[in-house]
Amino acid sequence: MGMDESSSDGRADAAADSVGQESGSMPQPDSTPESGPGTAEESVTVDGEFDQIQRRWRRRLLGRVTVVVSLLAVVLATARWMGFDLAYLYAHRDNLRDVLVEEMLAPRQLWAQLQGDAPTLVPATLETLAIAGVGTAIGLPFAVCFGLLAASNVTPRVVHAPVRLFLGGIRAVPSMVYALLFVILAGLGPVAGALAIAMGTIGDLGRLFADEMEEIDAAPVEAVASSGGGLLATTSAARLPQVATAYVAWVLFYLEINARKSSVLGIVGAGGIGYPLIMAFNARNYTRVMAAVVAILVLVVSVELVANRVRDVLDADRRSAQ
Repeated sequence: MGMDESSSDGRADAAADSVGQESGSMPQPDSTPESGPGTAEESVTVDGEFDQIQRRWRRRLLGRVTVVVSLLAVVLATARWMGFDLAYLYAHRDNLRDVLVEEMLAPRQLWAQLQGDAPTLVPATLETLAIAGVGTAIGLPFAVCFGLLAASNVTPRVVHAPVRLFLGGIRAVPSMVYALLFVILAGLGPVAGALAIAMGTIGDLGRLFADEMEEIDAAPVEAVASSGGGLLATTSAARLPQVATAYVAWVLFYLEINARKSSVLGIVGAGGIGYPLIMAFNARNYTRVMAAVVAILVLVVSVELVANRVRDVLDADRRSAQ
């Protein structure tokens, strides 16, 4: 019995050793990935794309630098042709300093001048505001009509192209030239100034209104048109509601611009505060000039504050409606 058990144990140990040797002799898989030809090709492709991106970036940078340098050269050449001389301006800086310090920005003299000129400056300032308001009101309906006609998504090319050209022609003429022409028609006074402001309003707001109209969503317009609506129906029900807020914002902004324009139309006799301003310049009374400038500043800032307040109210109403 003991010999049989020992022999069986020996056979078991021998079998285990044989299995261990066989398992040890079996080849083990290599855990390190081999770098095949596909990996090298991908690396070359990525490097090539990176080089192309760098070359494109260098070309763009070179192009932008070239444009900036060219524009700077043109500006410098133009300034030289105009006779713009920094050395001359620096040499005569004392002239401007004396006028500013001794006359225009002298607090006591300026306050006394404002009090003395108040009977003239206040009516002239109110007249300037009236010129801006009436001129904007006259030009606004024409600007809306021309803005519709000049929009490419409202009228065909045979209509909107000539209208845009017409609006461009109106914008090309300065308001001062319109004021001179309307002085011949209406005589000296604020009427000529209001008509000049109206012409500028038509040209500028007409173009801005056309651009806004071209950015509207076409889906509401198509919905109204599919139900049988014509040009008038699609415009009133689908087009104008989309641009109403933008139109109001542009009108308020342009009212501020017209207030500034109106302040100088009196130089050519078109009413407003420009007339006492140019008379003070001609008399070299720079304290009175500064008093007129202060009145213009008060006018423009007041109009801007009111316009900003109206815009805030409209924005609040629009947000509450949403």
